[in-house]
Amino acid sequence: MKSLEIALCDLNSDYILKVAGQLMEKAQVVVHVFTTPEGLFSCENDFDVCVLTKEFEEIAGFRPKGSSGHKYFICETESEDSACIYRYQSIDKILDAIIELREVGQKTSAKKSNDISKFIGVYSPVCHELQLPFSMALGHVLGADGRVLLLDLEEISIIRSLVGKANERNVMDLLFEISTGQSSVDLSRYTETFMGFDYIEPFLNPNEIGEIDEDTWLKLFELLAKSEYSHIVVLFGRAVNGFSKLLSVMNQLYVLSRPGDYFRKSQDLFLDYLERINMELEAKCVSLPMSAGNLADGTYQMEELLQGNLGMYVNKILKAQASNTLENYG
Repeated sequence: MKSLEIALCDLNSDYILKVAGQLMEKAQVVVHVFTTPEGLFSCENDFDVCVLTKEFEEIAGFRPKGSSGHKYFICETESEDSACIYRYQSIDKILDAIIELREVGQKTSAKKSNDISKFIGVYSPVCHELQLPFSMALGHVLGADGRVLLLDLEEISIIRSLVGKANERNVMDLLFEISTGQSSVDLSRYTETFMGFDYIEPFLNPNEIGEIDEDTWLKLFELLAKSEYSHIVVLFGRAVNGFSKLLSVMNQLYVLSRPGDYFRKSQDLFLDYLERINMELEAKCVSLPMSAGNLADGTYQMEELLQGNLGMYVNKILKAQASNTLENYG
C-alpha cells in the first residue's frame, strides 16, 4: 500500500516541525516540510494532502511540476469550514482534522519491548563536510518506519546551527549520569526532535570526547540497545576510546569519502584496518560531493536538503542494499 504523501507548509519552522514530528510518530505517512514558498515551488513531488498557510496558497496552485492534492489551510481563527485547521489547538485535533489520515493505519513497525535496537554507524576517514547532513538524512528516512535516534559524536558539531535550537543537557551530561551508576536513565530528558528523528546534543567542549573511557561508552551503547528506538544512527567524528569495540556493535557502517584518488586512499586504508582487526562488519562505501555551502547561514533550509537530493539519495541507498546495487549521489 502506497504511503500517504503530505506537504506541511508554514513560515514558522518550529511549529510546522512539531506537527511533522507528531504526524510521523502516529501514522504511516511520508511528510515533506517547507518553510519557504520557493522550496515548495521547486519541488516536483505529487502530494495527496497539502497543509499550508496563506503565504503558500498561490504557489501550491501554480507549481510547474507536481500536484498539491487536497488542501487544508492553517488559520489564525476558528472556523466551521472543514478546509480550515485552527493553528492554536492540540496536535491531536489538528491531525484529526485531516480526513485522509483516517484512512491510513497507525504505524506497525514500532519496536517490541524485547527487540534490540539496530545500530547504523557513519564514519569518514577524511572528515567529510557532509557527514552530519548524511547522518541526519539517514535519521529522516528511517524515521518514516520507526523511532530513530541520532547520536552525534563529532568533537565539534554544528547541529545546533542547522536545527536552530539547543537542549540544556547534552551527551556529556548523559554519560556522566551513566558513569554514576544510576539504575535507570530517562533518555527523553536529553533528546530533541527534528524532521522525524530524535537527537542528543553533542559535546560542547572538543576536549571532552577524549576523556570518556571505553567502559562508559559501552554502557551508553548497552543502554541505547535496550531503548525504545528501532534504529540508532551513530556519527563517529573521530576514533573515540574503544573505537573498535564500538564498531563491533554496529549492524552496518557507512564509510564516507570524496571523489578522487587522494581521498579514496584514506578510505582504502580504513577498510584495510577493519580487515586487519578481523572486524565482521557490513561496511558500505559512499562517495559524496564536497559541497555543504550555505547550510548554517540561513540561505539553505536544512529541511529542504533532507527532503531534496541528499534525502532521496539516502533513500535510494537503503533500497539498493537489498539488491546489492550501487547508487551515485547527485
